[in-house]
Amino acid sequence: MKKTNVMLMTVATAFVLTGCLDGGTPDAGEKITYSKTSAEVYEQSCKKCHGASGEGVKEKKGPALNDRQAEEMELDLYDVKNGGLNQSSGTEHDVMEHNMKKLIEKGYDYDVKDMAKFLEKSFYKKPE
Repeated sequence: MKKTNVMLMTVATAFVLTGCLDGGTPDAGEKITYSKTSAEVYEQSCKKCHGASGEGVKEKKGPALNDRQAEEMELDLYDVKNGGLNQSSGTEHDVMEHNMKKLIEKGYDYDVKDMAKFLEKSFYKKPE
């Protein structure tokens, strides 16, 4: 019994470490090419709900994006792109789950790390 448990744990670890269970994400060596830059995606698809300066648009229920640094924003963006599943950021993204699927279908896909850096560089306001 002990031998079986050890063997199962070893196999499971091997799958996780090799990426066999990662849902089809690219290998570390693969480079994904996006059709639009993060700035273009924001301008064309995010701005109407999150504001020209990332301040948020209350009427559209778009939260502010200018109050977090890239590392924090990256977690939210990861959740949004992965179905709003609250996997890492501890926040809810129910509306964006639907919206993100539609945006990707329309060609507004983006690199999470790059978008987070863009948002911080463009909009982040340090607390006073």
